[in-house]
Amino acid sequence: MSMMNDGAATAEDDARPTAADLARYARAYRLSTEHARMFPMWQAALAHALLLDHDGDHAHDDHGGLSGRQMAEGARSMARTFALLIAEAPARDEAELEQKIQIYEMMSFLPGEMERSRTASMVELAMHFDGVDLGIELRKARYDAGPGGVQ
Repeated sequence: MSMMNDGAATAEDDARPTAADLARYARAYRLSTEHARMFPMWQAALAHALLLDHDGDHAHDDHGGLSGRQMAEGARSMARTFALLIAEAPARDEAELEQKIQIYEMMSFLPGEMERSRTASMVELAMHFDGVDLGIELRKARYDAGPGGVQ
């Protein structure tokens, strides 16, 4: 670290956000305040993951030759990011809470998702806190798991 300005370190200047950093933070802030925009983005990313998985052997030459399965994992990662952004902000009303519940239910029932990521568990925790804040009691309902019995 070099010294300048009567002993002030240049590291102080290096730590300041760049224009690219500020643009990224502005986008993140705007997105975090637009819950209604994020939910459809989560839905689209998850739907794309399912579609890409369906044709998992297809090579996407225009994207580095990644297979459909690899592209699907990228889409799942993007869906998880949107799910976490949605879960992070407290629900302001029942509609936002319902969307968190939908995210949790969809993700927790996807084969292998609970082993790949803790996102659904984090969304579940957030939705329970939201339920308390909104005065809504959440509890798991029994469902027919098919052969093998009721859960």
